[in-house]
Amino acid sequence: MNQVGHKLPEVIQLKHGNYSDLPHAKLSELIKSTNVDNAPTQSLLSVVNGILEESVERRNGEIPHRVACLLRKVVQEIERRISTQAGHLRTQNNLFKAREEKYQSRIKVLEALASGTREKSEVSQVTDKSVQTEKTKEEEKREYDKEVIRLIKEMEDKNMEISRLKQELETMKNTYEVQCSKLESEAKDAKDAKGELKQKSEEYENMLEKLRNKVKDNEALSESRYQKWKMKENQIRNAVNFQCSSLQVNLYMGESPEFSCIQKLKLSWESIKQEAMKEQMVYVEQCNRLGVNLKPLVDVAENYQTVLAENRKLFNEVQELKGGNIRVYCRIRPFLPGLKEKQSIVEHIGDAELVVANPSKQGKEALKTFKFNKIFDPASTQGLFLYTLHFTNLNDAAEVYADIQAFIRSVLDGYNVCIFAYGQTGSGKTYTMSGPNNATGESVGVNYRALNDLFSISTSRKSTIVYDIGVQIVEIYNEQVRDFFIFVYFLDLHTLGILSHSQPNGLAVPDASMMPVKSTSDVMKLMDIGLKNRAKGSTAMNERSSRSHSVVSIHVRGLDKKSGSTLQGNLHLVDLAGSERVDRSEVTGDRLKEAQHINKSLSALGDVIFALAQKSAHVPYRNSKLTQLLQSSLGGHAKTLMLVQINSDQKSYSESLSTLKFAERVSGVELGAARSTKDGRDVRELMEQVSSLKDTILVKDEEIERLQLLKDLKNVYPSGNSEKPENASE
Repeated sequence: MNQVGHKLPEVIQLKHGNYSDLPHAKLSELIKSTNVDNAPTQSLLSVVNGILEESVERRNGEIPHRVACLLRKVVQEIERRISTQAGHLRTQNNLFKAREEKYQSRIKVLEALASGTREKSEVSQVTDKSVQTEKTKEEEKREYDKEVIRLIKEMEDKNMEISRLKQELETMKNTYEVQCSKLESEAKDAKDAKGELKQKSEEYENMLEKLRNKVKDNEALSESRYQKWKMKENQIRNAVNFQCSSLQVNLYMGESPEFSCIQKLKLSWESIKQEAMKEQMVYVEQCNRLGVNLKPLVDVAENYQTVLAENRKLFNEVQELKGGNIRVYCRIRPFLPGLKEKQSIVEHIGDAELVVANPSKQGKEALKTFKFNKIFDPASTQGLFLYTLHFTNLNDAAEVYADIQAFIRSVLDGYNVCIFAYGQTGSGKTYTMSGPNNATGESVGVNYRALNDLFSISTSRKSTIVYDIGVQIVEIYNEQVRDFFIFVYFLDLHTLGILSHSQPNGLAVPDASMMPVKSTSDVMKLMDIGLKNRAKGSTAMNERSSRSHSVVSIHVRGLDKKSGSTLQGNLHLVDLAGSERVDRSEVTGDRLKEAQHINKSLSALGDVIFALAQKSAHVPYRNSKLTQLLQSSLGGHAKTLMLVQINSDQKSYSESLSTLKFAERVSGVELGAARSTKDGRDVRELMEQVSSLKDTILVKDEEIERLQLLKDLKNVYPSGNSEKPENASE
């Protein structure tokens, strides 16, 4: 740029030669240069005249392109300077007008003084008024300065308070992170301890098994010895009796030499009896010693189960803080009467592990292992299936419900909870969720127990929290959302405009009927109405097959009487229609259409689960009405539990295997940490206070700017002209 600046005077002072003869590189540098802005105006005009004279001398009216660009830039600079000068002239003109007005006012005052005594007094009054106005202006200026200082100080105080609040928030955040890290370390230690305890437990179990086998062997040996001595005793007793009888006969007949033999037999009998008593005492002593040795092993096994339960609870709490997965519980339907145990595909049932065998394969290749959060064997169900696919009430669902009770209680703490049953048709989903027809207290399902728990806890908390509970029941039948309470009215999700994100109140279908309830019986009456209206049909696999997806939504709103905080919790109890193979269910007509819609919606649910497991950017919730309804539970910050129902008979192996694979994929979906919708008054007041402080600072900043502008205007205009500041302030 400096080199170009040095070359500009050479071009301007060009006397001999033409501008068009200049090299293109030099012209390009001049065009790109900013030194034209610093060149004198006379020099720029000389360049313009030189270019124009050169064009006239050529007589062809043409100007080279680069010279024309240079000319345009020079002319633009001249225009800019002329415009700037015009602005300066306007400013000077306004200043002259202001001074002229001031001088005119003074001239009028002087004329008034010359007009006479009366006019002189008026001029004096005007002058006094002007002086008084100036004093007032000075006082106002001082007041404004004080106000500005006060506002600045107040703003600094507010900034300090905001900084303090930010530090408190940062401290709370750090404390939370420390607690999370502490829980993670405790969970890690618990996991290590769990592994050690598991290893020791296996060792103790092996030792216990060996000791049990040894006890059985000793018992068998003792029993055999006892039987052997018993036989000998009987034989000897018979022989002694025979000898005694014969000796008595001989003695009676005078044959006394045999008496000595009788004495010997009696002595041998006494010795044999003592040996038998001795063997019995040894056996009792060995049994007592074995019992003493087994007692520590039994105590260790019992303690292991307690520690294992505590570790599992701690692990679940840490998972909840870090962002847990969907919990999956697997439940195995018991056999129908008449089926043999060898027809089962289940090889092993552990606390959290299930092994199934392919009936068409042999060896290790036939075995597949699945791990879930909890597995319930057929003995833990409400009862066994009868021939008509109804359950008996041999057992209740308490064991199943005990593990999911914590989910239900968290609804009253402001969490969203979803429990849904999944499995093939006829696997017991509806029975698990709703129970059998005319269910008693021993055989009621998850729905009744959950509602009973909700109302029981809400009643116990009524002194501190007031709860309002409402119920919605809908079903998805052939991709139509139907309200159970208004059976003739069909709701369409697309026409309703369901939002892609869950609403704050947790309503998935806002237009569905919301029924307020006060007790469990109220809800059960509504559910009975819904179950009667639910679409059912008979297939080759299930006489009472559900042909729709049922969703029972319980909406809970609580108000804390003491703190004034509110909470919003939602419980969704979902009974999915069973997946089925058309060739096995043998359905046709409307049943075939229903099966196609059911399988399609369950396939869409599988696509959503797969996308969530892969952490895909796009999750296809809109592919089905079912996935739209479950979006807040699958993709939100909810606590979600999946109850997987399977048939263990060999004919259902393919469906059961597909169900288990789907459940295994579901267990790997990370939902993120469950969030409570509880609105604490302290947090709310803190946020409102911060917002209010920000608004106050903004208002004070505007006021400071306005006062600063007034101060600047007073400094610009003389004190004699009192009208200018007043107009400016307006």
